Order: sequence, then structure tokens, then C-alpha cells
Amino acid sequence: MKRCREARIARLRKAVAAVALLCAWAGAVQAKCPLVPEDGTVIGDAGVPAVQVAWRAEAGTIAVGQPFVMRLSVCPVDAQLQRVDATMPEHRHGMNYRPSLQSLGDGRWRVEGLLWHMAGRWELQFDVRAAGKLHILRQSVALP
Repeated sequence: MKRCREARIARLRKAVAAVALLCAWAGAVQAKCPLVPEDGTVIGDAGVPAVQVAWRAEAGTIAVGQPFVMRLSVCPVDAQLQRVDATMPEHRHGMNYRPSLQSLGDGRWRVEGLLWHMAGRWELQFDVRAAGKLHILRQSVALP
């Protein structure tokens, strides 16, 4: 009887320790928000919930006519990146390719298949779903 009780207490302690570890891990994930410039170029929607995206080209630079991969961080970390697109407003056209999105977990994403085929002003668009609402974040980027 005493051994059964001790075994139950030991299992309970392990369960409590596992829950505490999970809570600490969840807090560490949330600590990545808000995003900072070290995460990349940060843009956001100050609505409720506040949504941010930090982006950067994986190779560091974007060149005319060269495919590139983008790394993103999204805040809040449980938000879903729905779409990434880019257009040239002055020319009234966009990219010739549709990029693919890959979740890397913890609010991090990899976007592959981007190609800006002309120099000039591009407008990046990130569609992010957070708390059941679609947030559309845009940023103007000049490509020399």
C-alpha cells in the first residue's frame, strides 16, 4: 500500500515537473515577441492582436533577375503566414512566380521561389492570420 502511494506521488511529481518545463518553454517562445531589428526588417500592424513580421533575404542581398529565399519571423508565434507576394505598383504587375511557404516552427518561416525581374520599387505583401483575423502587412522596397 505504502509503495503504491509512493509510486503515485513520484508519477505526480514527474507530471508537475513536465508541466513546469512546458510552461517555461512556452514563455521562452513568447519572449521572442516583439520582434527587433536584429530579426530583420520589422513591419507590423498595431491592431489587436499586434502582428509583426521581420524579414530578410537568406543570402543577404536581392539582385535583379536572381531567385532568392526569404527568412521570416512572425509575431505572435502562433500566427499563420498565409501568403507572401510582391508587386511593382508603378508598372501594375507582380512577380512571375508564386513563392512557397514553409513553417520552421516557433513563428519562423522560409519563403522560397521569389524573383524580382526588374529594378525599381517593389511592394512586399505579407498576409498573416492571427486570432482569426487576416492582417495584411506591406512594405516598399527599392531594388537598384
